[in-house]
Amino acid sequence: MVQLDKLRVEGISISVGGEHVLRNVSFSLRDGEIKIILGASGSGKTSTLNTIAGIIKPDSGSIFKDGKDITGQDIDKRNIGFVFQDLGLFYSMNVAENIAYGLRLRTKDIGEINRRVSDISRELTIEEHLHKFPAQLSGGEKQLVSLARTLITDPDLILMDEPLSSLDSFLRNNMRWYIKDIRRKFNVSIIYVTHDLADAEILGDSIAILNEGTILADGDKASILNSPMSIEVARILGYNLYRVGERNYAIHPSRVLIGGPVKIKILFGESGLKNNYLVDTEFGRINLTSDQQLNEEDGISLERGLPLP
Repeated sequence: MVQLDKLRVEGISISVGGEHVLRNVSFSLRDGEIKIILGASGSGKTSTLNTIAGIIKPDSGSIFKDGKDITGQDIDKRNIGFVFQDLGLFYSMNVAENIAYGLRLRTKDIGEINRRVSDISRELTIEEHLHKFPAQLSGGEKQLVSLARTLITDPDLILMDEPLSSLDSFLRNNMRWYIKDIRRKFNVSIIYVTHDLADAEILGDSIAILNEGTILADGDKASILNSPMSIEVARILGYNLYRVGERNYAIHPSRVLIGGPVKIKILFGESGLKNNYLVDTEFGRINLTSDQQLNEEDGISLERGLPLP
């Protein structure tokens, strides 16, 4: 039996006021996969999610879910959950009422609503907060309430629009693992958009790079992060770019080796969890990150640089 993709986006294009927002965007999502759409602000990430959800209708192209064309389907028929960047919690409702909101819209029986709210709040470890209001919760707790409100309606696909962007580093790290576990516990597929490389590295099974409304690269996480195939993709992934003869190369700051034939002048150096440097070389300025301390007489090696097409 042929295994259908959970979602397939084919040639989606959108223009607003004569400006292209999305240009021929295509990618697919396997069942049970977490796909990262990585790009800067204004790259079209949110418009992509809104189109999949049915909030925006594309000018051209098609969207297939489980092999069925849903391009013109109503939002409430798609069985897709959406976790917004601002979370969208109702501050006049307590946590239990927020979580139950989607079931109330579906006019479910009050007994079923109460049971399901209790079950999912226990699953996400927020049962002790059910009678609190959002203003009384921490950032991480609000995130869990938002996830519970989305999951309680039993979607098989969840769209996440930079939901961790307002959290501090500690909470972001914790919530990433919650999200990975949600995929397993609730048997859902996830499309997660972000500008944060750490989100992509920890959460993603596959990554699509989106820039100015165009998909520049799409593939499994390891190949995208470790082998950028263009200058634009390498730049978005934080690689150093340099040229030797007629060939362009890219090297990640963590792969620059201390000790080597390339002479350097240290422009800036900062020590933290890692030692971070900006150095000047005959190939231009190079950022590097290392556990070692760098001295100018050490030089550096760019032997791990990747040739670009």
